[in-house]
Amino acid sequence: MTAALRQIVLLAADLEPAVGDVRARLALNAGVRDAAGMAKLGFEHEVLAIDDTFIEIVSPLSAESSPGRLLARRGECGYMVVVQVPSLDDVVARAAAQGLRPIMHTIYEGNPISQWHPRDLGTLAEIDEIAADAPWHLCPALSDTGSTAVAEDIVAVVIETPDPVAMARRWAAVLDAPCADGAESLTLGSRTVVFVAGDRGLIGVRLRPSGACTPDFVAGGVHFDSEVS
Repeated sequence: MTAALRQIVLLAADLEPAVGDVRARLALNAGVRDAAGMAKLGFEHEVLAIDDTFIEIVSPLSAESSPGRLLARRGECGYMVVVQVPSLDDVVARAAAQGLRPIMHTIYEGNPISQWHPRDLGTLAEIDEIAADAPWHLCPALSDTGSTAVAEDIVAVVIETPDPVAMARRWAAVLDAPCADGAESLTLGSRTVVFVAGDRGLIGVRLRPSGACTPDFVAGGVHFDSEVS
């Protein structure tokens, strides 16, 4: 198993309308929530399932919380990218060789998980150790809600960072992922992380459309569109 892109997270001012908007645009079913667990982190949330990838929408419970201050500063925006790996210890060791360390390292649902500062990986990033044959967080309850009526899955994310080439190289080193010299993107499983010049972090999500319907919309400050065939 190699590193795989599994989930994106959007920061919204008001959870219910944000969830309703994404569900309507992508014809998704009602998702799953861990109200108590997320309240400890200062927000409420809902995770929506497509197929093998997931869209989580979070909203601060307090303006004084970390996500609350981010929302006040930047407005609704891309919040986090979540990656699955076979060994988090290996990731932490490779990151240490790059002078990096996680800002959070804990256990969630029996799985070792970590979060990494946006200044280090271009966006707030979560890297989680889950075996290839093990269920993703909140599954099977979450995966049972999946819908591919409009989009088959997420195929790429776009992250703004001041030096796209250097950030692609850093992700490749930390995740032991393929990345050509001078490239501004890297492959994680069957999906791609694309880096472009800027400083806003997660700004785009590319979907594989299920049919003639081509998604193109903005949700949580992030532009959703379709892969170029």
